[in-house]
Amino acid sequence: MSSSGKSINCKLWEDCLNYISLRAKKSSFQTWFKPTRGELNGDGELKIFVPNQFIADWLMDRYHDLISDAIKEVHGSPLLFQLLVMDSQEAKAQTEIEFHRRPLTLVKPSGSGYGLNERYRFESFVVGNFNQFAHAAAVAVAEAPGKTKYNPLFIYGGTGLGKTHLIQAIGNYIYENSPNKRVIYATSERFTSDFISALSNGTVTGFTTQYRSADVLLVDDIQFFSGKESTQEQFFHTFNDLDQLGKQIVLTSDRHPKDTKGLEERLLSRFSSGLVADLQPPDLETRMAILRRRTEQEGIKLPEDVLFFIADNVTSNIRELEGCLTRLSAYSSLEKTAIDLDFAMRILGKEIIRPKRELTISEIKKRTSEFFHIDPAMMTAKKKTADVALARQVAMYLSRKHTACSLKGIGESFGGRDHSTVIHACTLIEKRVASESEFREKIRHLTSLLLN
Repeated sequence: MSSSGKSINCKLWEDCLNYISLRAKKSSFQTWFKPTRGELNGDGELKIFVPNQFIADWLMDRYHDLISDAIKEVHGSPLLFQLLVMDSQEAKAQTEIEFHRRPLTLVKPSGSGYGLNERYRFESFVVGNFNQFAHAAAVAVAEAPGKTKYNPLFIYGGTGLGKTHLIQAIGNYIYENSPNKRVIYATSERFTSDFISALSNGTVTGFTTQYRSADVLLVDDIQFFSGKESTQEQFFHTFNDLDQLGKQIVLTSDRHPKDTKGLEERLLSRFSSGLVADLQPPDLETRMAILRRRTEQEGIKLPEDVLFFIADNVTSNIRELEGCLTRLSAYSSLEKTAIDLDFAMRILGKEIIRPKRELTISEIKKRTSEFFHIDPAMMTAKKKTADVALARQVAMYLSRKHTACSLKGIGESFGGRDHSTVIHACTLIEKRVASESEFREKIRHLTSLLLN
């Protein structure tokens, strides 16, 4: 099977998927089963390929019996099956960017004074390769709150990448499917405000009872607890009480726990004790898909070149992407003018067109050596210790990605190495970026330092 594009399922697994789709919730099927591929080997064993180990583990733990039933029903007799992880290129191709639509119904919170936004559901969340892991983790927690090893679930990422959408989607899902569960959603500012009010009014006992009676506690933007020592103390005890009772905790932040400043170490260690999942900026293809989805929802007609203009210039913030459409629509209505590329450039140009940062290999080598704490001279030396080799490979990868230099030119800049060495370095780093979230975050941070 080719991994350069989407591989074709064997007929048996296609029929199994049809069987499963009638017996699993739609959001569960889309998350766990839709991005899979089946293949029969010569021994009559069914190989089921999945995008990552997280999905493999979840299917084995939660859906083993359903898969077995599906195979028996479709094949007529049981078959052995195994779950295997696709290579990174096929996983990327297999991860569909799909938009699921259904009428939104008002979620009426019970037991909590804080409502959830009815728009924030898994069905309306844009899933692509850039956020598939975090989305899958959120669905897993929503399906079995407090019963998985993903507790707490800590979701982090930059502004406008969907953290609030995911955390509230968890709450909305649980309200609808487990109405007996008491779900409390609060921003860190709301938690702090409630605590201060309780101190002022002498109602701290009521405050602690309210938050510590939750079956599911969702706290958004946890980084804003930074510097608030009394609030951190209160949240530490709330966290501990719920954790010891096996209640589900979900937190969001703009950065990884270990990179969060101003929070107590005992809190940070607890935040890292469950599952930490990151949200990455969407790639160009996904940004285009997000814009198309939004124009369909809002009934806005935009030419393809306008969509590309926005997607090519707004690279790291989904909220800003959607804001551009709102701005264009408003100005178009006000001026009674059709939206074309000239119109879009006039209305948005000063806001979103940023001069492209031209990087040199020398800059990349210097900043990368500083980032990895090695002597810059080691970038061109023969030395091959693990730390030096990694820094050199990262610098080659970034040089290939952010300069117009050829493979040969890059190799020569790193001590006269040949082009095959550069290809090997880029391949290794690409695989680690695709499979290791912590390493991916390091590369993202280093890239940000280079470009800003």
